[in-house]
Amino acid sequence: MTSRRLIRIKVLQLLYAYSKKESATLAEIERDLLKSMSKSTDLYYETLLLITEVRRKAFQKIDTARNRRFASNVDLNPNTRFIDNPVFNILENNKKFQYYITNNLISWNDNQETVLYFYNKLIEWSKYQKYMHQKSPSFEQHKQIVLDLFSELIIQDEMFYQTMEEKSIFWNDDFELVLSIVYKTLWHLQEKMREEDDILYPIYKKDEDFEYARTLMRKAFYEYNANMEIIDKFTYNWELDRISEMDKLIMSCAISELKHFSSIPVKVTLDEYIEISKTYSSPKSGAFINGVLDKAVALLKDTNEIVKAGRGLLDETEICKGSGAGAAGACGARPGGYYRKRSSYPGGADDPESFQGRSGGGGCAV
Repeated sequence: MTSRRLIRIKVLQLLYAYSKKESATLAEIERDLLKSMSKSTDLYYETLLLITEVRRKAFQKIDTARNRRFASNVDLNPNTRFIDNPVFNILENNKKFQYYITNNLISWNDNQETVLYFYNKLIEWSKYQKYMHQKSPSFEQHKQIVLDLFSELIIQDEMFYQTMEEKSIFWNDDFELVLSIVYKTLWHLQEKMREEDDILYPIYKKDEDFEYARTLMRKAFYEYNANMEIIDKFTYNWELDRISEMDKLIMSCAISELKHFSSIPVKVTLDEYIEISKTYSSPKSGAFINGVLDKAVALLKDTNEIVKAGRGLLDETEICKGSGAGAAGACGARPGGYYRKRSSYPGGADDPESFQGRSGGGGCAV
């Protein structure tokens, strides 16, 4: 999944939610949209902090054992390899990381049972036990155990998702994108990184993505009735009230995007909303929406309401060549993995290029 697809999903869901309310205002919807996007960043830091909290729990267990009245030799001389892992130090000491969690009240203090749960899983894990007895592991081996802790133990477990959804109702659709960026962050850590180094990644491009989100929301909100008139022209055998509200919103958002974002190719817009429909609408909606939008595109081109420029003129092949496969934006990447509810979550991967979200494919980063 790309950040743009997640924005499209958030816009659709908010428009759908507010369509059920009387007298909903654009200001209210925009407020919730921006709040939801900021919560995506919270999820990123919450997940990174959880990883360091497991290390802190290991330290507490060692410290408690050392201070027992009748401490054993093992208690007094513990294996500290895991708590001395340099990857944790790079994360915990990073100034940007500390600033964000402090100023945004990111904490696991109220969820220590979840931290303990993952600590107990860790110490029983064969990879952990092998790591603890390695002779002089390299930095890359230290990093690998942290990557595996994240991708094989934490995010493969339902406990993680239950806890996160209790923390925030905004995160259900964010996991796929955010967890891929967490993995990318860990993957790119280097041994000699300093506390002032910029090791963390943004979930959204601050100006570009937020402007895209606001514009899409405004256009789709104000143009809904006009877009319905276009859709009505190509649903000969259907009364509009027989089409599901989500299908209508998907087509309306697609039409607004086609008209107002000259840098986004037509095919990208069509593919994105059709993929979204496969997850958020009925099984047959994709083909129906595809047929209607194809005809709407032809009409809008004839009336010069679709005008593309720059990147918007590229065809699909050129888009995928130029997008660059990354942890959150490769074209068409669909590796298998953990599946839960409506979204897919990343499983283990050898590198961040193959560590992709899967609910609707990788998509193109436009």
